[in-house]
Formats: sequence, structure tokens, C-alpha cells
Amino acid sequence: MNLTIAEFKKIVSKKYVWVLTLLLVLFYAYLILNIGDNFSVVYSKRALQPVFQEIMDAAYDPQVQEYVIKNEFNVTFDELKPVISPKIAQTIEQYQGKIYKGYDVPKELKDEAALRIESLVERNVTINGMIKELESKPDTPLNRYLLQQYTHMPKMEPNLTRWDDWIDINHSMLPLLIAFVVILGVASVYTGEYTSKMHGILLTTKNGRSKLFWSKLLASCLFAAIVVIIFQSLAALLYMHVYGLPFKNTPMNSLTSFYKMPNTMWALEFYLRQLAGSLLGAIVLTAVTLCISSLCRSNLVSFFISGIYFGLGALYSLSLEGQYITSKVTIFADVSTFSLMSLTDVLGNAKVFIIGSHAIPTIRLTLITQAVIFAAALLLTYVFYNRKEITA
Repeated sequence: MNLTIAEFKKIVSKKYVWVLTLLLVLFYAYLILNIGDNFSVVYSKRALQPVFQEIMDAAYDPQVQEYVIKNEFNVTFDELKPVISPKIAQTIEQYQGKIYKGYDVPKELKDEAALRIESLVERNVTINGMIKELESKPDTPLNRYLLQQYTHMPKMEPNLTRWDDWIDINHSMLPLLIAFVVILGVASVYTGEYTSKMHGILLTTKNGRSKLFWSKLLASCLFAAIVVIIFQSLAALLYMHVYGLPFKNTPMNSLTSFYKMPNTMWALEFYLRQLAGSLLGAIVLTAVTLCISSLCRSNLVSFFISGIYFGLGALYSLSLEGQYITSKVTIFADVSTFSLMSLTDVLGNAKVFIIGSHAIPTIRLTLITQAVIFAAALLLTYVFYNRKEITA
């Protein structure tokens, strides 16, 4: 334990790590806080949350549905007003005469309410059409999977809960920031000893090798976990300040980015899985960075190779958004460490990989691949580190 603490202190004692981390924190906070006074953030969804149920009831009212479909999903609030709950109009009237940054608040809220109703009607029509189409298609593994998922989706709700914003936390930027700091702190764990010619002394006994190896691993993983906790907590606090907490849970298919995806999960469950994926991905990245560090003699080379490992997966993954099928070409992106740290594409889109007559959830392949990478990285780290002793 004392050796682990000593190794951990070595990592956190690097001033450049904390200076750059602070700069990244300030940069991230600036980006999020800078949108806090946008009209869409202050009014669009927040003002209509008290009439969430009334908007949902209107979208499932047969009379409203018939009218919206007849008008090809292009209706105004005044047209819907006679057939929807008067509470919606009363809520909007509270803002009568209010102007915000040039926006006529009541007018914008009327447009927003009408949009929420008509879009929910349209989404249900779209999904029902997809189900009918799948029922008439050949019985293939993919069609069976899609039909099973779409027919068991929870009832869609108006997208007013702010869960779309909260789930977007781990879409791309936060995983990249976490990865950068983890690599920055861990890349020199072994190369620092090679540079100072200390590794030969530290590995004088067989028992010493084992203890030092595990101490460095535990210390590095602890550092990575702390980085994840810091950034995820910061993001949660910033989003709480800007958007507020989602006032209720909602199905993933209620969110704009996911309503066509075969996802039957609820938003809170997905967000919690994103947090777990962020931590697991950071631990895997730590093991890979340690492996590269044990092979290199330069901190800079170790940092850049580790960054390339993570960055390539991120770039490839972000270029494949909006799909629910993993192919032989895209599988390398879908099982990447970035995909595990984000989960937006792999789990959010409920991706599957077709093998024979089976549709295998891609998230399983991602977890298995990352577990193998983690184990292989540990084994190679031990081998590389011990062999360096001979040439030192």
C-alpha cells in the first residue's frame, strides 16, 4: 500500500498535469456556460415542462392526430388550440408581453408547443410505418431484431425533459478531455524511470518486480478514476446550472437523436451506463498507456502514441454516427476505447453485429474487446518493463 501511495504521488506531483487540467476545465466550463442564456435554454423547453402531460395527451388524441396528419405535420398553435387542453394556452399566456433578446416569448412558446405535438404525432406514425414494413419483409436476423425492438419500445413522450442535453455530455468532448488528462498523467509512469536510470535499481528482486508492477497499475488506475470523477462531476454541475435536472425520466426513443433507433432503454439508465463506460474506458486507456510507456524511453513519444491509439478510434467512431448496424468495416470503431467511454453511438443506437442467424448487440463485442485489450496490455507491460532492465 505504501508503494502504491508513493507511485500515486509521483503522478499527481507533476505540475504540468494539473496546469493543463485546470485550463481544460476552464475551457469546458466556458463553452457550457456560454450557452446558458440562449433562448432555447432559458425558455423553449423549460417554460412548457408544467404542461408536459397535456402536450403528450394532445399528441395521442385521435382528433388531434387526424388533423395533424391531414395537414402533413405542419400545424400552428392557434389551429390546435380548440382541441387541446386550455392549460397549455394559460401557461403560455403567463409570458404575455415578454421579450427576450429580440424573441417574442409567447409566440415562440406557441410555436414550440405546436412543434412538440406535431413531431410526436409524426414520430409515432413513422415508427408504426417502420413496423408494418418490417412485418412484410423477409425473416432475416436484422429484421427480426428490429421488429422485436420497435414493437417493445416504451410509449414515446414529448422531448421536453432535457435528457437529450444530459446524454450529450458524453457524446464526444468529455471523453476526449478525460482521455487527454489520463494519457498526460500516465504516459511518463515508466518512461520517467528509464530517463532517470532508476528502473534497474527498483527491480532488484523478483518480489520487487511484482509489487512495483501492481503498485504502478493501481496508482495509475486510481488517478484515472479521479480524473473521470472530476470531469463527470464538473459536467453534471455545469449542466445542472445551465439546463437544470431533468424533471422526469423518459424513454430513449423520445429524444430527437434516437427516436428511429431500436433502443428500448430509458434515459436515466443510459446515462448511468455512460458513467460506468467512462470509468471502464479510462481504466482500459490507462493500461494501454502504461504498456506504451513501458516500451518507450521518451515521455513525449509515449504521450503521442497513446494519443494516436485513442484518437484514431474516436475519429473513426464519430464519422459513423446515426447507424444501428455494425459491419466488418465499422467494427473497429465500434469496439474502440472511445466507444466504450462514450456509448452514445454503440449503446444509444442499440447497434448489432449480424453473425449467421444471430444479431449480437455490439456493446457485448465492445466490452469483450476492451477486456482483452486490458489483459493484453497488462501482460505486455510486465514483459516490456522487465526486459528493459537488461538493457539499462
